[in-house]
Amino acid sequence: MEDAVRFTTPAGYFVAMERSKEERLQLALDAAQLGTFVWYVEDRSEPDQRMLELFNLPTDGTLSLSAALDSMIHPVDRDRYAAAVSAALDPAGSRELRETIRVLQAHGGYNWVAVTARAFFEGHPPAPMRLVGVAADVTDRYEAEARRAFLFELSEALRSLTDPLAVKAKAVDLLGRHLQVSRALYVDVVHEPDSDYYVAESDFHDPTVASIVGRYRADDFGATLFAEWRAGRTITVTDVSTDPRLSDLERLAYPATDVQAFVAVPLVKEGSHVASLMLHQNTSRMWGRAEITLVEEVAERTWAAVERAKAEKELRESELRFREVVDVTPQLVWVGRLDGAVEFANQNWIASTGVDPAQEDHRSMLFAATHPADVDRLAADWTACETHGTAFESELRLKQRSGGFRWFLVRIVPLNDGTGCVVKWFGVATDIDDRRRADEVLRGQERHGQRIRVRMELLADVISDLETAPSVEDGLRRLVARLAPGFAARATITPATHPSGITISTGRDATVKMTVEFDDQDSRPYLDEDLAFLDDLATRVSVVLSEIRIRQDEHRVALALQRALLPRTITSAADALLSARYEAGAVALEVGGDWYDAFELPGGTIAITVGDVVGHGLDAAIAMGTLRVGMRALAPHSTGPGGLLSQFDQFAVDVDGAGFVTACYAEYNPATREMRYASAGHPPILVIDAQGGARWLMGGRSGPLNGTVDPSRTEATDLLDAGSTVLFYSDGLIERRRETITTSLDRLEHAAVALRELPIDEFCGQLIETLAGDEPRTDDVVVLCLRVALPGYHRELACDPHELRSLRRSLTAWGDQRQVPAEDIAQLILAVGEAASNAIEHAYLDRAPNTITVAVHQEDGDLVATVTDAGTWRHPSAEPGSRGRGTAIMRQLSKVFDRTTTAAGTTVQLRLSPIGSAA
Repeated sequence: MEDAVRFTTPAGYFVAMERSKEERLQLALDAAQLGTFVWYVEDRSEPDQRMLELFNLPTDGTLSLSAALDSMIHPVDRDRYAAAVSAALDPAGSRELRETIRVLQAHGGYNWVAVTARAFFEGHPPAPMRLVGVAADVTDRYEAEARRAFLFELSEALRSLTDPLAVKAKAVDLLGRHLQVSRALYVDVVHEPDSDYYVAESDFHDPTVASIVGRYRADDFGATLFAEWRAGRTITVTDVSTDPRLSDLERLAYPATDVQAFVAVPLVKEGSHVASLMLHQNTSRMWGRAEITLVEEVAERTWAAVERAKAEKELRESELRFREVVDVTPQLVWVGRLDGAVEFANQNWIASTGVDPAQEDHRSMLFAATHPADVDRLAADWTACETHGTAFESELRLKQRSGGFRWFLVRIVPLNDGTGCVVKWFGVATDIDDRRRADEVLRGQERHGQRIRVRMELLADVISDLETAPSVEDGLRRLVARLAPGFAARATITPATHPSGITISTGRDATVKMTVEFDDQDSRPYLDEDLAFLDDLATRVSVVLSEIRIRQDEHRVALALQRALLPRTITSAADALLSARYEAGAVALEVGGDWYDAFELPGGTIAITVGDVVGHGLDAAIAMGTLRVGMRALAPHSTGPGGLLSQFDQFAVDVDGAGFVTACYAEYNPATREMRYASAGHPPILVIDAQGGARWLMGGRSGPLNGTVDPSRTEATDLLDAGSTVLFYSDGLIERRRETITTSLDRLEHAAVALRELPIDEFCGQLIETLAGDEPRTDDVVVLCLRVALPGYHRELACDPHELRSLRRSLTAWGDQRQVPAEDIAQLILAVGEAASNAIEHAYLDRAPNTITVAVHQEDGDLVATVTDAGTWRHPSAEPGSRGRGTAIMRQLSKVFDRTTTAAGTTVQLRLSPIGSAA
C-alpha cells in the first residue's frame, strides 16, 4: 500500500523507474557473466562480486591496479595493460580501455579476462577521474582459438612426412613447445610375458631435463596407475610425490627421469594397447581439461599419421619387391596407367608373346597378342569393365613368339585410390593350355561321377525320408515326391498287375510297380545307368517298406494291449461329467505306463486317478495295469487321497516294473462340489472356471513312488464352482524338447482356457490336438476331465417375439455345458418355444406387456421345464384353423404336461424324457 501511494507522486515514480533500470541492468550482466567495476585514479575501486571472482579475490577483497600489476596479471601482460590504462586516461586519446589479459587463479594457472572500460574526466582542462567498465572470462574462446591454430600447424607439419619416426618426433616437438612442458614423447608398447615395456625412439625435452630415449618396464612406474592406462583411460598426475595411486617404492622411479607431474594418453586399437603419448613436467603441475583434451586429440592424429606413413613405406617396399618377383614369375604381368601407358611389363611378357610394350599402350598391347577369333569378345568385355571400373577375367588365346597360340587365363583388376577412382590396371596372364586339354578328359569323367553322386544323394535322401514314414502308403507317396520332378518328369506307383514298371515289395508278400518317365530321352544318353540305379533303389526301398509294414503291425498290437489295460468306461453323473482320452506315442511296440480311471465310491463320491509308470515296454504296461487295478481296490478302504497314496506306496513296492511312479488321486463329492486331492510327483491339476479363470492346485504334493514308503503323504481340498473344468493329465501332454516346464504349463493353461466352452468329450480331444507339436509324439498321453455341471436354466424374457431366437441359443448353450444330447435339446427347445410363444402372443392382450420366465432343470434323467407369465389365460377358439396347435405339440412331446392358471398368471410345466426312452 505504501509503495502504491509513493508511486502516485512524481518523485516516487522516478525512484521506481530508476530501480527497475538497475534491476534489468544487473539481470543482463548476470546473464552475460560480466563483472563491473569503477576504478578511481587514486587507485581505489568499486568492483562487484563477479569482478572479484574474475581476479580470484574473496567477497570482501579489494582490487587495485597496483596490486593487479604486481601479482595478479601475467608478467608478460603487465606492461601492455599499464600502457593501455594510461592511454585511456589521456584526454587526447580515445578515452577507452579494451585489453585482454591473463589473470592468476587459485589452481596456479591463468584465465584470459577481457576488460572494457570508458574514462570519465572533469574540469577544464579535463582531468581523468575514473574508469567505469566491465570484464568477462574469455578463457574458453582463447583456448579454442589456440587449439585450432595449433592443430592446423600440426596437420600441415605432418602432411609431408613419410617416415613414421619423423612423424612422432615432429608431433611431440610441436606439442611440447606449445604446452611448455619439460618433456614430450611418443612410446610404442611391447607386450611380453612378465610385463609391458615402453620403447621411446625419440623425445622433445627442454634444456632443464635430459632425453629418456630407451626401453622401460611399465610396472616399475606404478602397477595400479598403469593398469588404468592399459585399459585405455588417460592418466593425469599433478604430483608423483602425493598421488595416492603410487606406492612409496614406485615413486622412486620418477626422480631418475626428472618427472614430477605427467599426462599419459594410451592408444588402444582393436582391444590392444599399442602406443602412448606422454607429457612430463619436472615440477608439480595442475593439468587443465583443455590441455588434456588437446593431448588426446594430438595422440589420435599422430597415430593416424604414423599409420599412414607406415602404410606408404610398406607400399614403397612392396612395389620394389613386386618388381623383383614378377620378373621371375612364369606369368605374364603388366601394369597400365589410366592414360593407357604401360607402366610395367615383366620380361616373360616379351619373351612369350613377342609384343613390345614400349611400342603400344596397355590396351592395344593385349589386343595385338590376342587370337583374332577372341578379339571381339575381348573388346566387348574389356569395354564394360573399363566403364564400370570392375575386374576383367577371361580365357584367351595369346600368340607365341615361337609360333601358334596358347590358352591363357587373363585377369585384369583395377587399382583404386582412396576415393574409389581407378588409377591403374594390374594384369596377369597365366598359361592354362595344358590344363584345358586335360580338363576335356576330366570333364567327361566328372560328368559321370556327378551323375553317380546325384543318384547316391537321391538314394540317401529317399531312404532317410522313408525311414520316418508312419505307414507304407505314406512311404510310397514320399518316394514319388522325391523322384519327380527332381530325378524324372513323372513318377507313379501302380498295382502289381500293371504290365510295366519296376517291382517294389511292400511287405507280407505284397508288391507294387514303380514307373518313371523322362520327357526328352535324347538328352539322357545314359539311360542304362538310370535303369541300374532304379533297380538298386527299388531293392533298398523294398527293405525299408517291409520294415515299415512290420512296425505298423507291431504298433497296432501294442496299442491294442495298451488300451486293454485301461478302463473301457469311466463313471459320470448328471452333476459331474467325466471324459478321458488316451493317445499312444508314435514308436511302434513301445507301449507305455500311463493310466487313468474314474469310479464311484460308497456314498456317491467319485474317485479320479491319473498316473504314469516311468519307462516303456511290456514291463511298464503290465505294472501300469496292476497299479490301476490296485488303486481301484484300495480306494474304498482309504481315509482319503493322502492316505490312499501312502497305502498305494506300500502296494507299489511289490509290483515289478514300478520302480518309479507318479500318480494323482482325487475324490469329488457332487453334492458339496468339494474335491480332496493328493499328488505323488505328478504334474499339477488345472482348474478352469466357467468365466475362463485358471488356477493350479499345488497343495497335497509329495514325492514320486520310488520304492521308499512314505506313510505321511499329505492331501488338500478345493471347492469347485459350477461350470468348472478340472484337468488331470500325464506329462506326455506337455513335455517338449528344449522347453522349460514353466513354458509347457503356460501353454497348457492358455489352450484349456480357450477350449473351455466345448463339450467335455470335444474338449479332451481338441486339447490333445492343440498341444501336439510339429515333431512326432514319442510319449503316451492321458487326459481326464471333470466338468462340474451348471445349475438349472433360468431366464426372463421381454414380451417380444424376437426374444425367442435368443431363448433358443441360450438353451442350446446350457445343454452343451451339461452334456445333454443334441436331440434332447432340440426336443426341449420345440416344447419350450411353443409355451413361450403362446405366452408372448396371448397373455398380455388386455394389459401392459410384462415378462415371461423360463426355467429348466434335470431331474431323474428327465428335463423339467417351467414357463410362467403374469397375464390372463384365454381359452382356444373352437375353430382354430391352422393355429392353436401349440398345446397339442407340447402334450405330444412331454411325458408330463401341466398348465395352472390363477389370477396372478399362467404356469406351464413340461417333463420330457430322453429320446429313445418310454414316454
